[in-house]
Amino acid sequence: MAKRKPLDAVIPPRQRPAWPLPVALAILAIAVYANTAHNGFIGDDKIQLLENPLVTDPANIPRLFHSSVWAILGIAGNYYRPVQFLLYMLVYQCAGFSATAFHLFLVLVHAANTVLLYFLVRRMSEGRIALAAAALFAVYPIHTETVNWIAALPDLFVTTLGLAGVLWFARGRGKPHGFAIAGHCGIYLLALLTKETGVMLLPLYGGYAFLCLHHRWPEFRRNLPFYSAIFASLAVYLALRTNALGSLAPAQQTFFHLSFGEFVLSAVVMAAQYLGALLWPVNLNYFHIFHATPTITAVFLVSALWLAAVAALFFRTRVALISYGIFWIAVTMAPALNLTGVGQNVFAERYLYLPSVAFCWIAGRAWIGLGLRWKMPAWIAAAAVILACGAETIARNRDWRDDFTLLRVTLSQSPSSGWLHNSMAGAYVERGEFDNALAEERLAAEYEPRSPVFHKNLGNILLAKDPMAAAGEFQKFVALEPGRAESHCDLALALEASGDPRQAAVEYQRALQLDPQFREAAAGYQRTASNLR
Repeated sequence: MAKRKPLDAVIPPRQRPAWPLPVALAILAIAVYANTAHNGFIGDDKIQLLENPLVTDPANIPRLFHSSVWAILGIAGNYYRPVQFLLYMLVYQCAGFSATAFHLFLVLVHAANTVLLYFLVRRMSEGRIALAAAALFAVYPIHTETVNWIAALPDLFVTTLGLAGVLWFARGRGKPHGFAIAGHCGIYLLALLTKETGVMLLPLYGGYAFLCLHHRWPEFRRNLPFYSAIFASLAVYLALRTNALGSLAPAQQTFFHLSFGEFVLSAVVMAAQYLGALLWPVNLNYFHIFHATPTITAVFLVSALWLAAVAALFFRTRVALISYGIFWIAVTMAPALNLTGVGQNVFAERYLYLPSVAFCWIAGRAWIGLGLRWKMPAWIAAAAVILACGAETIARNRDWRDDFTLLRVTLSQSPSSGWLHNSMAGAYVERGEFDNALAEERLAAEYEPRSPVFHKNLGNILLAKDPMAAAGEFQKFVALEPGRAESHCDLALALEASGDPRQAAVEYQRALQLDPQFREAAAGYQRTASNLR
């Protein structure tokens, strides 16, 4: 690796930026997201927030630390994020279930992140780079999912904690002592309790010390109390997480089952796609359909070459700002490459919010290099980029107005997603447009015929209109999940409605065999059995 000057040899430790610029940057970040105030609650917001009794009463705070994100649905899942719900509770206590208040809170956090980025880059480099990086971060379109979607608050706030922690670490020249160690442990624990990606704050500390301050083994050994305390915070988190979820990752391989080879090949392609989205954030999409990479393909080879070029830049550059930036992107992007543990929406733009921090300061450094040769073209280019990004961001914010608007836009981009058609069917049901809901649910079952829930939902929509057709869908539901009492009870209801009480009684009895306490099945069996006497 090329030898670099320590950053403290370049930046005077007492140098402080003036406040007007950070204030202007915060105003810029708020301005491009001002139109989100008109947006409502989207998708997961309604379950995690509106239907979650834990966020309305401070007396429930202890329960938040014993619950997963999806505990309200009786699902353990892989997500343990009590700070997310503590923040929801804070906003609720101030404004109730006001969508405007929640969106304003997200915009203010984004503005705070913009200012923190400015101070961090100002610490590592000159003012013009800090200004360019923060201005780009404020308006960059790849952030729209994170800032618009209330359920993406963990991505937003873990970035706040990461920036604050590394900035504090940098100001202390990588040598925290006394109360500063306790403060860093608190930040690290909060980051972990906000989102799993927070675990990467530890390597961000170590990377800054190694790449920017040129700390080597003697310095790391002298900092042993700090790193030991950080590891102790991690141990506390792991204990809390295991207690709440039952294991570290109970929902691993829930949606996608990949062999080791498929996992590696797909992760390489996915990493290149993430870098591509950072470089060129256009055609933004709420739901990117995931296709595994089973063999070495042309796409894999191009992706591998692209990643190799970035790795070569990391090892060859003499600029600590760039090498630490590449390290930051790689480290914070790594958790998103857990393809079998992140959920059905494997590629998500919100996962790029934290990595984009470093991308923006690398872009700022590149802009300065351009300006050294062509000053006027560099300023013109900067203005054009900021205006174009701001315009795209403002336009994209409108897509997040409500479920129906967002799903309509997303289906035009990913029309073969059964999950999207299923969600659109739900949106039509809420609007009372049952014929449209039926058409969408049929498409959901057609595109993903192995999904039990899509057949169940289709059966429920058909039940009042065509009980025989509903029974056919519930039979598919039973075939896919024969061990669930619910599936047999649903089929029994459809058979009863279609005029076949004898077979309905059989299905009710099967449901009771699986769950003797199933009241609906017991009532149905008593009803149909009495009709047969």
